[in-house]
Amino acid sequence: MSADTRYAIVGTGNIGSALARLFARAGVEVRIANTRGPHSISELAASLGSAVRAVTLTEALACDVIFMAIPFAAVEEFGNALPDWNGKIVVDTTNAHYAPNADEILKGRLSSEYAAEILSGAQIVKAFNQLPAQTLAAEVPSGQGKRVVFVSSNSGEASSQIAQLTGTLGLSAVELGRVDEGGRLIQVPNALVLRNFTEQPLT
Repeated sequence: MSADTRYAIVGTGNIGSALARLFARAGVEVRIANTRGPHSISELAASLGSAVRAVTLTEALACDVIFMAIPFAAVEEFGNALPDWNGKIVVDTTNAHYAPNADEILKGRLSSEYAAEILSGAQIVKAFNQLPAQTLAAEVPSGQGKRVVFVSSNSGEASSQIAQLTGTLGLSAVELGRVDEGGRLIQVPNALVLRNFTEQPLT
């Protein structure tokens, strides 16, 4: 991933805030936005230091890699925010299982398959959704390894880029392959959801 890649988080709820903390801790610059405007995020951004910058939604959507940290029910509205998603990597952190009308929306599709249809042209990566926000943002005690984050995408290149970023953020990425194959395991409520693994080097 190039040094000039621009990252953004859209959504300032539990997961969006947890992601911002990971970026801040690693000293990786990220923009953060929501539909209410930068003024509503100023306190959060100030508390995390200079790496996290509150911006408008338009500024966030101009970035190369966008973390979609919003409720599943808001995905369609989010998709309408840009006329063209080509060239974007969108990290889907949503969990459709908790949305009351998810079955009607999905019609048998996986949530990331649905996101790929709504955000036509974007490379969708499913990641950062298998753990509670508080666990995701918590530091692993020294000597106990790196917290594992599972990564899945139909684009091998996008999966690799997000796996690399995950490592930069101080976590350990495990790539699961395609969304409709290994990626099923991190679609709530499947096998790898709420599994808090750490990777330790062999000695």
